[in-house]
Amino acid sequence: MKKGKRKALFGIEKKPSKMKDDKWNEIDFRTKATIILCLSDEIFYNVMNEETTAGFWCMLKNMYMTKSLSKKLFMKKQLYILRMKEGMPILKYLNTFKRILSDLLALKVKLEEDKALLLLSSLPSSYDHLATTIMYGKEILELENVRQMLQNNELIKKTDSIEEASGLFIKG
Repeated sequence: MKKGKRKALFGIEKKPSKMKDDKWNEIDFRTKATIILCLSDEIFYNVMNEETTAGFWCMLKNMYMTKSLSKKLFMKKQLYILRMKEGMPILKYLNTFKRILSDLLALKVKLEEDKALLLLSSLPSSYDHLATTIMYGKEILELENVRQMLQNNELIKKTDSIEEASGLFIKG
């Protein structure tokens, strides 16, 4: 982010004394436009009346980046009730799981030892055998290792189904 945009974003609502008004207004406008392009309509409608970039950013922070107890509890609940649906691609599910973990990290909620267990517990029954294999016989259960094993398992399943399909085709 360019230096001028950073000043516009992080609260210098007045232009620097050496800068011309036109230049400052352009920087402020471009910064605000950049943020607007990243927002969904629902979010934009809540902040569209704000004039300055700094005010705009402040409203967004207050709406979505508060670290209140209720926000922390809501995000923890999202993690604890998350369940993978049967047939869902594991990568899609892992992305959802990691997004929630990332949101909790931003709220400074720590779940160090529980993350891998929460992931394994949230898988459908078709993963029971794999989850059991992953959990037992280990000294440490780390999320990254579990993630890799789940992705490798899905890759093996895809490879097997491709081989079966090609084998049936040749025989037919």
